[in-house]
This record gives sequence, C-alpha cells and structure tokens, in this order.
Amino acid sequence: MIEMKVDNKPVLVTLYDMDKNYIKNNLIKEKPFKIPTGKGYTIIESDYLSDLIIEVQSKDEIRQLVDMIRAIKKRNMPVRL
Repeated sequence: MIEMKVDNKPVLVTLYDMDKNYIKNNLIKEKPFKIPTGKGYTIIESDYLSDLIIEVQSKDEIRQLVDMIRAIKKRNMPVRL
C-alpha cells in the first residue's frame, strides 16, 4: 500500500487500485475497439472497455493484464495488437 494525500488527508492506495488506474490510463489512449459478434462487429469505446474489464475480471486477472501491458510496452509495441 502507498499513502498519498488528497486535500491534505492521507489516503491508502492498494496495488489493486494502482492496477485499475494503469489499465484505465493505458486503454484511454487507444481508439475504439471493433469486437466481432455473430451479427457483424460491435464498436466499444476504450473507456467503457476498461470499466467493463475492471468490473468483470478478478484482482488476479487484472494483475496479469497489467503485467502483459507492461511487457508489450517494454517492446515499444502498441497495446492494440
């Protein structure tokens, strides 16, 4: 946990909170995603996708996703593959 100050009040930030912020900050830079469906394609905005990932995935799965995004960024590749 990391202690930060908001309005001069200490606030504890957990690893899970940092992971959620990392996903949001990285996906917000991306264009909308085209997801194939049975009837064609659905376009999902990146902010909606990040909220959906955080809502549906477990803490461990989010941690794995953050590790994958970091590995992609180390190779100077775009997050969108």
